[in-house]
Amino acid sequence: MVHGKHRMIEPRAKTLPTGVRHTTTWGRLPDDLMTEQVQRLGVFAAVGAGLWGYGLVMDALVTPVALAMAVSKVSVAIELAAILASVLMLVYVRYTTHPCELKMDVGLGYMLLNAVGVALLNTTTRVPTLEPGGRLSWITIVILVSSMIIPSTPRKTLLVSLVAASMDPLAVWIAHLRGLPVPSFVNTMILYSPNYACALVAVVPSHVLQHIGRRLREAQELGSYKLVEPLGHGGMGEVWRAQHRLLARDAAVKLVRPEVLGAGTEADARQVLRRFEREARATASLTSPHTINVFDFGVANDGKFYYASKEVKVTLGGCGG
Repeated sequence: MVHGKHRMIEPRAKTLPTGVRHTTTWGRLPDDLMTEQVQRLGVFAAVGAGLWGYGLVMDALVTPVALAMAVSKVSVAIELAAILASVLMLVYVRYTTHPCELKMDVGLGYMLLNAVGVALLNTTTRVPTLEPGGRLSWITIVILVSSMIIPSTPRKTLLVSLVAASMDPLAVWIAHLRGLPVPSFVNTMILYSPNYACALVAVVPSHVLQHIGRRLREAQELGSYKLVEPLGHGGMGEVWRAQHRLLARDAAVKLVRPEVLGAGTEADARQVLRRFEREARATASLTSPHTINVFDFGVANDGKFYYASKEVKVTLGGCGG
């Protein structure tokens, strides 16, 4: 009897950390790689805390002593706030169970906070000028590094990067409102044009990561089969006529319940799985015309062992063995 609704058999996804939900978004990285990117975001926050700490030491201790200058309370306050934000970001990434996508969005917000801090420092420690040999704003580094660590859609990456790039001109305008001498609007935009150039370049890693995500998801789907019609069943499991999800290739898929193989505990299940894999590989290596050709094997989402082989056009009375 053919079932009206086809079932799907596919490899079990890797176990994710507690609280991390499995989601499917067009072009996004697979969940295990997203988890790795989240870990890198934590490292990014830790490095950010270290760099802001270095700036704090220089502004509060080294520079005042070496150059006999007064400590800039504004600079110290900005750096302390940035260190606190970095530590909070690290704690959030490491110890909360929010979805990876939410953590990445919060990471974009963290990038903006760093850009705000850099822009405020740029206008409080010195007056921006177009003098030859002028240095680039650290916002360019923040934008480029963030684009390689925080996977997002190209549109969102571009939008957030442009906002971050605009923090320097915005800080100059705020300095102008405070009555400080600042460059003209045209000179300010020329001075910080590298910010916007980096914002445009930041879209490239986003496109690359989305392309990688699509290719990896396509590769994962290669092990998916649509169960079309039951061919037999017995004490160990079931045999189904199936069709490969992407290749449209007919196959016979045998499902074996792990408990019938003596897998009463999780440790037993792992041992049985290793034995099952050895047997499946040994069967796949056979080239005799009297043996079946094994295409694929693994563990399905419901915990059943399966292997797919070439469909043999014979009538099966059961599959108890």
